[in-house]
Amino acid sequence: MAGLRRAFFALAAGWLVFLLDPLSSTGLGFPFFIVAFGITLLLGVVALGLLLMRTPVSRAALLAWLLYPLAAAGLAALFLTSQSPFNPLFRLRFQLSRAALDQAAQAALSQMPPATPAWVGLFPVHRIDVFAPEVRLMSDGCGVVDECGLMYSPGPIPTGRSKTRLQPLGGPWHHLYAVF
Repeated sequence: MAGLRRAFFALAAGWLVFLLDPLSSTGLGFPFFIVAFGITLLLGVVALGLLLMRTPVSRAALLAWLLYPLAAAGLAALFLTSQSPFNPLFRLRFQLSRAALDQAAQAALSQMPPATPAWVGLFPVHRIDVFAPEVRLMSDGCGVVDECGLMYSPGPIPTGRSKTRLQPLGGPWHHLYAVF
């Protein structure tokens, strides 16, 4: 039983590490959210059951279990706030990728056709759209059919965009939520 318990906790810890990617991405698609939220809740309930079966229950183990509801709440908050760029995990990922993003935007502006989609810093980029002087790096699905990504725009942002929502990230960079 102890070996099974250790294996379960290793699996559950791996799941929490895996969640760092979607919790720090530019967006979260609805189907993935439903599956990830369900798995996180299931693992949390099983982990709590295994924890309560132990006697005595240590405070450290109970505090460690709190990572499951926090991860589930993080997933829900990220999805419900329309892929908010105020997420500290996203901000960290963006800052760590800033030099690569700047380089990719400059490369896309200087060549036709745009650079082949790939990883740019810590973000997977599926499509690059260039509307000089803007560069859109589309990386994730948002909601059911929408897309999220990053937009580089060195000048002022034109008003009247009905199908996109932009949130400034600093300098010429914006979080982009493109409504289908």
